[in-house]
Amino acid sequence: MSNATFETAAAAMDAPLQSDPHTADTYRSIVDAIVPRTPGLEDELGPEHVPGGLDVGLEKFLIWDFNHFQEIRAELVTDKSLLGLSGGSGPEMPRSMFEVTVDTTGLGSDLDALLNLTDLSLLDLDLDGEALEEYLTFGPLERFEIGFANLDETAEGLATFDLAVETATESVHRVLQNYPYAPTFTLVFDVVAAEFIALGKNEDPVSPNEQFPGGGTFTRLSREDRLRCLWTIVDGSVIDTLDDLLSPLVPDVGILKYVVMAVNGLHGFGYYTEWSGYEETKTNTPNERELQQHPAEVQSRQQSGYPGPAPGHAADWRHAVPGGFKDPEVGNLNLPDDLTGDDVIDGIGGDT
Repeated sequence: MSNATFETAAAAMDAPLQSDPHTADTYRSIVDAIVPRTPGLEDELGPEHVPGGLDVGLEKFLIWDFNHFQEIRAELVTDKSLLGLSGGSGPEMPRSMFEVTVDTTGLGSDLDALLNLTDLSLLDLDLDGEALEEYLTFGPLERFEIGFANLDETAEGLATFDLAVETATESVHRVLQNYPYAPTFTLVFDVVAAEFIALGKNEDPVSPNEQFPGGGTFTRLSREDRLRCLWTIVDGSVIDTLDDLLSPLVPDVGILKYVVMAVNGLHGFGYYTEWSGYEETKTNTPNERELQQHPAEVQSRQQSGYPGPAPGHAADWRHAVPGGFKDPEVGNLNLPDDLTGDDVIDGIGGDT
């Protein structure tokens, strides 16, 4: 644990998407690594190329998407002891998959709190436990709890979840319709980062980051090492070696490799679309979002030069970039009678 304050993270915690400081600062550190501010491009490309992902609140886009990733239906949840009665071949999922409590107080270290969930000791781990214990921190987080909110296993319909996060001075409690993956993944990223450091894979020094005081081990990595750390989840076998430790935290450890790919893709979807222009409606459901900023002032439009919806623009993009081509005069067009496009390659699904 640390004695960090949350003043600098306050803006990220404001409505409309209230998040606990650990979650907000962890995703802010990812956004900062993938889409940083680039003031060096101003002279070359213009001021519209300076803003980074944090300037448009892109961490809220990631948090919203992960927290709306999976709906859990009550009729598919059952006690673990009842799974065998269905022969183990049904769609039921044990209730314990979606319930977790991490209490970092009174157990010596954050790793001890994690081991307490798994009923393991350092001696049971095929890891450098002392190094892992030295580097692992969930920052100011003292208690993290996810459980069902009034689950009725005899009823049908969407289950709701209680999420409670406590620090020494603050607490966040929310009831969510979908499983709250976003805050769960941040704990995983801290564990992976601790193992990343213990294995000596970091190339830069590790130190508390004043920009993200609510975060844990992951936020203490340099920008480049944050990206290297995330990549080890996909290609570095870190997740495989941490399986025993991470299993109590996430319903399916295997999902983490896809999470890393999603983290990368979501940045593009959020930053280079009109999402930032939705302003106060940006974290509403998609059908309730409205463009509240003048289209010409949306940061992504300014940077990409996209003029907004226009007839033929989607197919005409090659004309708008340097090195594109000009349209021939209408009278000089030589269109084939069968309207075959130039995307049909002879012998591959086209005429031969």
